[in-house]
Amino acid sequence: MNTEIKAVGKNYAISKKHSIAICDFIRGKTITEAIALLEKVRQKRIAVPMKGEIPHKKGMAGGRYPVKASLYFIKLLKNLKGNASVKNLDADTTIIKTAIANKGVKGVRSGRRGRTGKNTHVTLTAEGKEVIKEKRKPLEKISSKEEKKPEEKETKHEESQESKAEKEIKEEREKSIPVPKQEVQDAKEIRQETKEHVKKHFREKDRIIHGEEGGRK
Repeated sequence: MNTEIKAVGKNYAISKKHSIAICDFIRGKTITEAIALLEKVRQKRIAVPMKGEIPHKKGMAGGRYPVKASLYFIKLLKNLKGNASVKNLDADTTIIKTAIANKGVKGVRSGRRGRTGKNTHVTLTAEGKEVIKEKRKPLEKISSKEEKKPEEKETKHEESQESKAEKEIKEEREKSIPVPKQEVQDAKEIRQETKEHVKKHFREKDRIIHGEEGGRK
């Protein structure tokens, strides 16, 4: 089933004659093709065919370059393209079925003579098939707890390996350097002698201090 989209422009300050010529020019074309053609009309690379006493152009009996009207039509076609994207239609395949230009409300300009301005209503409708978009599968979210578990296991494993290595190094040191008993006894005797020497030193100080105090009294 083809879906229909519509875009309406009211009271455009453009000529009705130029609007009718552009409507005939873009009718039956796709939205993207019509926009590209009118962009060339703005650059005066392509002329819009018109009827009446109009000068001849290349490849046609008579035509002109309605730059202002083409600018308004490009804006309206872009609105139509946005409506197509909302309805999931492809702008490259949706074809403009109807393009109508009618006389709009006359606006009075300020001045001595009070001239009336040109206003035109433009309606565009297009039809196209809906494009079925593939639904992407949602990515599986990994919880923070599951992310932390392997990291914790790795840290514990590393700590256990380090503790084992330290124990092995200590055992090797103890085995490689055997301490004789005589050296241990000599070290103990040296400690005791130093302690006694320190005690004697402090006792002598106390005696001297007490003796001086007694002499003064």
